[in-house]
Amino acid sequence: MNEAIVIIAAARGELRPLTRSWAALKWDNGVEGWQHPSRSIFALYGGMGADAATRAFARAKQICIPTFLFSVGWAGALDEDLAAGDVLEATDILDTRTGEQYGLGPQLNPASNNTALLLTTQRVAAREEKLQLKARYPQAAFVDMEAGTLARLALANNLPFRAIKAISDTLHEDLPDLNPFISPMGQFCTARFALHAAMRPQLWPVLSDFGKNASLAAKNLCETLARELSAM
Repeated sequence: MNEAIVIIAAARGELRPLTRSWAALKWDNGVEGWQHPSRSIFALYGGMGADAATRAFARAKQICIPTFLFSVGWAGALDEDLAAGDVLEATDILDTRTGEQYGLGPQLNPASNNTALLLTTQRVAAREEKLQLKARYPQAAFVDMEAGTLARLALANNLPFRAIKAISDTLHEDLPDLNPFISPMGQFCTARFALHAAMRPQLWPVLSDFGKNASLAAKNLCETLARELSAM
């Protein structure tokens, strides 16, 4: 196997702008992905949550020898100054399930002394949950579901690690609860949610805005990743 940089996301849409011209990999155990056409880089997505991230990392080790690990994707804002589409790199990660914390340092902007604490939770955090997290962890800037697990795996495998996320929903954005529509494998059940939303017109404006914000976040995230990869 060849050595390679590994990028792990939760959802296909998070990486689509980056991987349009990459070669698709065979689906395996809930994990899909792509290979860069000219460099040793793999981008994988296995779903949301710790188990899905673990499966994606295991798949990476089946197809290459990882030399660098990125955790990327959408995140919810816990700082009210953050806007949809903003891209942040975690300087610290706190896994709220285990209490483990990982210090990474500022790498997107090495001259900055600002901290960007990323919380990793077991659920998609809706508005009230984000406000509760902000009250409990006032220094936190954003929240996801995978970075804590991937940081742990990187440390266990002696891999350099970075977590770069783009804001898909702001602190006060009032999204419906998405957790009932996540499968045991961490996949979002789009068809089932679409049927649910179709019967609730009050959700349509909110979901339309969220779709635009998520697309903007993916675009900005992938542009950032492309720049960072070109420098490696």
